[in-house]
Amino acid sequence: MKRKEVFNGFTVFVVTVCALTLFLNLINGRFHLGDFNVYYSAAQNFVSGGRVYLVSFYTGSGFYKYSPAILYFFLPYTIFPFKVAAIIHYLILGICYWYTFTIIRRLVRRYLVPGESRHEMLLLSAAFACILIHFTREMYLGNINIILLMLGCLAIEKFLQDKQLPGGILAGIMILAKPYLVILLLPLFLRKKWKIAGWTCLAVFAGLVLPFIYPGPHTGFSMYAGWIRTILEHGEGFPGKTSLDFFIRFICPAWPVWGILPVFLAVMALVSVFIFTGLRREKHAEDPSGMASRNFLFEWFLIMALLPNLIRTDWVLLLFTAPLIVYMVFKISSRKLYRVIPLLIILLFFYGANSDDLLGRALSHSILEAGLMGIGNFLLVVLAVMIYKRHNSETSASADRAY
Repeated sequence: MKRKEVFNGFTVFVVTVCALTLFLNLINGRFHLGDFNVYYSAAQNFVSGGRVYLVSFYTGSGFYKYSPAILYFFLPYTIFPFKVAAIIHYLILGICYWYTFTIIRRLVRRYLVPGESRHEMLLLSAAFACILIHFTREMYLGNINIILLMLGCLAIEKFLQDKQLPGGILAGIMILAKPYLVILLLPLFLRKKWKIAGWTCLAVFAGLVLPFIYPGPHTGFSMYAGWIRTILEHGEGFPGKTSLDFFIRFICPAWPVWGILPVFLAVMALVSVFIFTGLRREKHAEDPSGMASRNFLFEWFLIMALLPNLIRTDWVLLLFTAPLIVYMVFKISSRKLYRVIPLLIILLFFYGANSDDLLGRALSHSILEAGLMGIGNFLLVVLAVMIYKRHNSETSASADRAY
């Protein structure tokens, strides 16, 4: 990584925000990292031979819900007391935020919006500011969504560089953490990238087998039984207020519980049509390889951004729309699409400005309970697709000149 990519205004901005957030949480007695507390406690129980699943380690939904394989990544934390481990984890999350946006900028500049700009760090800071609400909540909880987003960006970068094995391992870890991320295999299958899909599936299989090797078959079976029960029980009571299904039920109370399935299938069908359309155009392009790389990257970003709208999950997963936000900010600046800015601001208000501190508890909760955060995210994705379809005129040659 070049020195100028590390020491710049964006780095200063992220470090300042991280330090300020940590300071405020410490002096206000809010440095709890509730989700990390769950991970840490589950890892401690694993080391001591206690139960990992179906045990509440924290108030609320304090159950460990990740796969047994992911637990191994939290074991090093158990060397330290919780407070020390929590600070280390917080610092790691802060570094991941900085690095993730650095990767996204690199991908966007290399494949989607080629060319240098004097204001890149300012634009990247503006894009980061759009997700500050989700950042502060993620840091408060100590969740690992930003780590998963970082792995997703690294995975697609490896795929585009034809480094199939490391990319497959990274994608496999993501799926082991959150099994619904298996939908990222969709563009791999439709594009017939069988080797990449194969390495990803092999990485998932290796992770699933790991607990049977250590601590052993008996404990492995017990852990998987507990994991499955935890997922089923947690999923039944989780409202998923950013999902399209939740919004439809808000405006139409008679909407059935199973209605999330046709919504999911319909959106996936539209994504598939989008991918097939890109494949058809690539066949007639002057530079099919360059267009294929751009399309593949955008499809990957697109599916990640749609996740909060397709499943019942916490609204912190809206972080996964960050790559498309960076793309739109850079594209609007590059092509001077200033007429898009008012619409983008309105959508970002619902997507990333819903805070009790900013809007007041009553208005903030009304926006959340009406499913407007999810709709804001969905319309941001639609806007990104429209911009991409209409202004995707860069050639592969110009992309090569960018880096």
